[in-house]
Amino acid sequence: MAIPLKTQSCKICTHKSSCFKKLTLPELEIIDENRLEINYKNGEMVCKQGSFASHILFLKKGLIKLYIEGKDKNLIVAIVPAGNLIGLPSLFGDPIFHYSAITYEESTVCLLNIDVFRNFTQENACFSSELIKIINESTIQSYDRFFSISQKNMHGRYADLISCLSEKIYKNPKFNITFSRKDLAELASMSVESLSRVIKEFNQDKIVSVKGKEFEILDQKRLFSISQNG
Repeated sequence: MAIPLKTQSCKICTHKSSCFKKLTLPELEIIDENRLEINYKNGEMVCKQGSFASHILFLKKGLIKLYIEGKDKNLIVAIVPAGNLIGLPSLFGDPIFHYSAITYEESTVCLLNIDVFRNFTQENACFSSELIKIINESTIQSYDRFFSISQKNMHGRYADLISCLSEKIYKNPKFNITFSRKDLAELASMSVESLSRVIKEFNQDKIVSVKGKEFEILDQKRLFSISQNG
């Protein structure tokens, strides 16, 4: 069960998104007065697709999966690490969440009043500019992933995925995933069986070592080459 709480003030928090660093101290006080901080356990739903979006979410700690719920199958949109905002498509569009979000590990989320957030985009040009930058970066990453899963072979898609996890999620060439092999396969747009074969090949070629849920990039140069040419 999610437990509401509020720890340190936004003014002294070291986990701020880059856009919040553009706010003045009085504006940060307003954010602080209109937010709720919640701890979630592994596997808890943070927001539900189609539900009313009264807040923008900031992932202070943890790891979250965003996915679109389909009639027969769900589609993973992204894996979101700490330091990212969730729900930005709801800011000026339909006031609903356009995807569901579930935690991959124990996580802390700040729920920020969407009306307060929206007002700052109109009143603070630096805040708006940084927010546009964040949205653009997210859009470009989505384009890159779409190109990868639609144009590259399995080895190229796997190389892209491992590079993304290493550079953007865990920020380390050696990491332990906290999600299932099924989710890993879905992110690379392949079956679990196909993923297992590719993992075995990369293991044998000493490009990426995999032991259970522990991954380690052994040959960054070859991994990059496969990603580019896959």
